[in-house]
Amino acid sequence: MDEPPVPKRVQTRTRILSYEKELQKLLRAQLDKVEPGLVADDGGREREVASGKIDITARDAKGEFVVIELKVGPCPAGALEQVLGYSSDLEEETGTPCRAVLVASAFTQRQRAAAKRARDIYLVTYRVEQMDFAAPAPQPEKSPTLLSGHHPARL
Repeated sequence: MDEPPVPKRVQTRTRILSYEKELQKLLRAQLDKVEPGLVADDGGREREVASGKIDITARDAKGEFVVIELKVGPCPAGALEQVLGYSSDLEEETGTPCRAVLVASAFTQRQRAAAKRARDIYLVTYRVEQMDFAAPAPQPEKSPTLLSGHHPARL
């Protein structure tokens, strides 16, 4: 007898982020972990530019725009072009310098090499910690954290 299909959002001991909106919510609450002084500047909504919708539009400590593109899981092909297009469009629209941040759980060596050659793009990785849904008593809740740079971020 065939097993019934399992809904996508079933909580298991090994569940990882499966939706970009979950990642976006976690990241919006912790933008300072990506870069100190970074604050959202989009009213909590994706901003539309000529080449598409920006996941998170932020401003850095100098007031310059930062376009943040989120990818659940490893960075797919084409994501670098996507975020560079968004940041170029926003810079043209606003006349304000703009940087790009691409967030994914992993990047290929080719993507890392390409990012080194591109202007003002930064790659940030994240890691999802295993959750124990069978814990006997709730512990004081810690907010999931994101770490930037070359260190994997923890969600």
